[in-house]
Amino acid sequence: MNQLPTSSAAPLGSSPSLTKPTGRRILVNTGASASSNLWRIAITFVLTLLIARKLGLEGLGQYTSALAYLNVCQVLGELGLPGLLVRNLAQTPNQRRGYFRIALAIQLVAGFLIWGVLIVLSLVFPLSSVAVKALWLVGASLPFYAITSVTQTFFQAGERMELVMGVEIFVNTLILVMSVAWLWLGSDVPQLVGVMVWTQMISAALGLFLLHRSRLLAGPQEPVAFQLRGLGQRLTPFYGLALADVLLQRIDILLLSVVGGATLIGVYSAAYNLVRVALKLVQSFWKALYPTLSRLYNQNRPQYIRLANLSLYYTLLLLLPCAVLGAGAAQAILHVVYGHSSDLTGPVFQILIWSVPVFLLESYAVILFMVEQRPVQSLLITGLHVVTIALLLPLLTIVLQTTGAAWSAVLAGGVGAVGSVLLLRRLGMPVALPGFWKILVATVAAGLVSFLLPGPWGIRLASGGLLYVVIIWITGAVAVADRRTFRTALFGRPV
Repeated sequence: MNQLPTSSAAPLGSSPSLTKPTGRRILVNTGASASSNLWRIAITFVLTLLIARKLGLEGLGQYTSALAYLNVCQVLGELGLPGLLVRNLAQTPNQRRGYFRIALAIQLVAGFLIWGVLIVLSLVFPLSSVAVKALWLVGASLPFYAITSVTQTFFQAGERMELVMGVEIFVNTLILVMSVAWLWLGSDVPQLVGVMVWTQMISAALGLFLLHRSRLLAGPQEPVAFQLRGLGQRLTPFYGLALADVLLQRIDILLLSVVGGATLIGVYSAAYNLVRVALKLVQSFWKALYPTLSRLYNQNRPQYIRLANLSLYYTLLLLLPCAVLGAGAAQAILHVVYGHSSDLTGPVFQILIWSVPVFLLESYAVILFMVEQRPVQSLLITGLHVVTIALLLPLLTIVLQTTGAAWSAVLAGGVGAVGSVLLLRRLGMPVALPGFWKILVATVAAGLVSFLLPGPWGIRLASGGLLYVVIIWITGAVAVADRRTFRTALFGRPV
């Protein structure tokens, strides 16, 4: 594969511009992906509060453990296929029908096999009756999840993220309604986990219906030869990356369960649940851009480089002030959400919020490596993050308790971000940020105001935000050519 030379990256504010259809599709995909993720996070947050109040901390722990098993098993059953197929089928839509049949067969077989493994584990290990029932039900949902996963893979490859949003919002709302009903009737954890089976059945049926209705598999199609060995070789890095990603989301809680108590985990989780909203938005943004970048990389390299650089620059421009202003108002924000518990969660939130911008850099690199058919590099960066937090978290938690756990998460993200930038530059891939110093100056100034200005937190927050906007405007951090590009791409007319 030819590498893109560093000199080929067009600076911000220069041609080529993004086309109107591409810009609108990016807007739709990003909004749809972000909306579905935010809704899922909101549903999870509400369910967490309800289960804790109705079933107590023990019931919440059992339910959370079942969901952890569910998430890991779902990733195991996907075998890395979504990452590979979204990239390839965005470039070769005339092979969608053939790969749909292959992906569906493979993931269904994997789902049934993992279900069998869960049954064996439940019989071999000394688990409670609640845990055994939960494992059986988790396994029962996996074949239906396989169908959902395959249909959503083809929605993404066709750059139709609004279809993913429709399915996920409907199904997650149904999970909330059915779970609340069961809780009101006095049900226990296995019955709540059973909700996942019924909703996955509905999700699978809805996904198949929308796939047929969207005609994404219609049109002239080429036959696809199935070669298990070749497919396995190509899937290996994507599979490793998917497993590393799910570990990245779960390893902090798993480690804290070993080195900390229930209270420590509760304090950390309370702060992390809010930060997770921003992390999911970042992940949704790059996930939405993935098929578009894959298509442009194959069809129009200058537009691909342009879109990559613009996306990184302007997401940093938006996220850095949010991080610094959020840290300044952390205590007040947490008090609104958790009441008096903010005394414990506030300091943790102030640290954890800085994991968002560093995660942005890491996610950018991971997506670009996958687009440019370098999944091993994506796996390397994610693996570096996982290993770093596994090394730092136990030690820092023992020394500093909850703030130590938060610092380990941020430092591990920082290691992943630095490694990402260095590797991108070494391989000559897009990572141009001219004028980034303007964003840093504005961020520092806004942070000083939000932390040091006397008065209510709302005034300090508004003052810091206003100062940031003024500095960005005066220094020209948002170039006139970039405004014209966005306006033309989204609305069809220049500024």
